[in-house]
Amino acid sequence: MGNSFDSLESVESYLSDPRWDNIKRDYDANGISSLRSPFQVVNTISEEGSKSLLNLLQRDDCWVSGLGAATTQQAVQMFNLSYEIIYISGWQVAAESNNGENTYPDLSLYPSDSTPNFINKINNTLVRKISEHKEGILPPIVADAESGFGGVYSVFNLTSQFIKAGVSGLHFEDQLASEKKCGHMGGKVVIPTHEYIKKLNSARLSSDVLGSPVVLIARTDALHASLITSDFDDDDREFLSNKRTSDGYFSIKDNHGLAIKKALRYAEYADVIWCETNTPDLGFAKEFADEIRKVFPDKILAYNCSPSFNWVGKFSENEIKEFQKNLFELGYKLQFVSLAGFHSLASSMYELAKNYKGGDMSAIVSLQEKEIQLSEEGYTAIKHQQEVGGNYYETIGEVLLGEESELLSTKDSTESDQF
Repeated sequence: MGNSFDSLESVESYLSDPRWDNIKRDYDANGISSLRSPFQVVNTISEEGSKSLLNLLQRDDCWVSGLGAATTQQAVQMFNLSYEIIYISGWQVAAESNNGENTYPDLSLYPSDSTPNFINKINNTLVRKISEHKEGILPPIVADAESGFGGVYSVFNLTSQFIKAGVSGLHFEDQLASEKKCGHMGGKVVIPTHEYIKKLNSARLSSDVLGSPVVLIARTDALHASLITSDFDDDDREFLSNKRTSDGYFSIKDNHGLAIKKALRYAEYADVIWCETNTPDLGFAKEFADEIRKVFPDKILAYNCSPSFNWVGKFSENEIKEFQKNLFELGYKLQFVSLAGFHSLASSMYELAKNYKGGDMSAIVSLQEKEIQLSEEGYTAIKHQQEVGGNYYETIGEVLLGEESELLSTKDSTESDQF
């Protein structure tokens, strides 16, 4: 009989995997063992997806590119196009797919379990689709855990919720959770380096306890933060002024230096490093990458090609075409467009509503013509019943009721007759 999941031998075997080479933990196998149950409650989507994501990120010939999904159906369309990953932005969860009673700006106002629940819904939908068609690969989901919605206990629990929902990659930012802002808003307050490292340890400990090797992404917002909570940390102090604000925080005088110093400290603990920026600046991207890879030559970097940047007119056609390739050559192997889903959703509905306003059905005809054209390229959502699982539940009906039952839904369906 093998060792129980919580045995020291099992934990040490887990930690001896080459996967953990060059990853630091400020706790040991005994700590993990003390928190594990005797048996593993496996989430194979998270466990296998985490391994798949890391394999993708360790390729030398290509970067991993993703779009942020604001709805489950947007994730389905990415799956249909064989996207390698799906990115879930906390901003978009706040704006569209949260469990609360309203839509929100990116201020951590929504219930903290919203993103795990959203991921669970996406994974359930994609698993059903794979079951129905007997084809397709479940793409790893990389998700935004904000600032953890609190301290180390909140981070531990939140990470556990994400893993149980099937997440593969997870990022935490070094902002003060109670004052958290979108990375592209003002008023950001970062926390001392040692405090954030405790959060990274908490997230890693949670994944170790569950035995799911989640790809942990450390994000610093120090490049464009004005404030920090304390000058206590020796790693931070040289980059701060002596000035304290009326809110009691300390002003930052050297953002570049602080962002790089923090990232270098985080790199010991995280699989991937990300510095949030306010502009698509290849110059700073190179400076940052050079400093990180001087110390950690194999460290994977991430870059947010955010729609918060105004990309229009800033680059030539060739420069914009080569932008992500240039980032990749600097070491940025994880690249995504965080708010793609929101802007696609809002702009497409606005355009349709504008054209239809007053009851002009030609707008609907134009929409269907576009869908028919896209169907020739692999688009399937023109058959909307089918797209949301209609055929899967029809199969359930056939199994239980028989194929000749008059209760089956597709026999007289307009979708079957007209599309």
